[in-house]
Amino acid sequence: MRKYTLNFNYLIANFVSLLKIGLLRKLRFIRIPKTAVYIRLLMVLYKSGLLRTFRVESSYIVVYFKFKHGQPIGKLTLISRPGKRIQWKLGHLANHYNKNNFSGFYIISTQTGFVTSDYSLLTGHKSGEVLIKVEI
Repeated sequence: MRKYTLNFNYLIANFVSLLKIGLLRKLRFIRIPKTAVYIRLLMVLYKSGLLRTFRVESSYIVVYFKFKHGQPIGKLTLISRPGKRIQWKLGHLANHYNKNNFSGFYIISTQTGFVTSDYSLLTGHKSGEVLIKVEI
């Protein structure tokens, strides 16, 4: 197993690409390297209902996908790239929902951890770096 020594944004980009490959190939599960960032992001995706489950092993994480009629439930898109970080305030986030008729959510990195944009809009006090766009 290779050692991954990447900075934070490269970890997020790697995470999204690994999950996208698994979803596009319609795999039931994939194994990804075990990092604390991946576990926290998987918790957000699991609580949102996009994953069936995930299991943390000694050196990797097994992620089980959820499908409906043979198609993946969600589509992941990387927003904040390693060379270009995107920071949104709550007003911009609310306008983005209304303007584009968007059905899904964003995963946002805040000072308290990873949260969904739905949670940010409901509580009204979280803004931060927009990492991943999840379309349902």
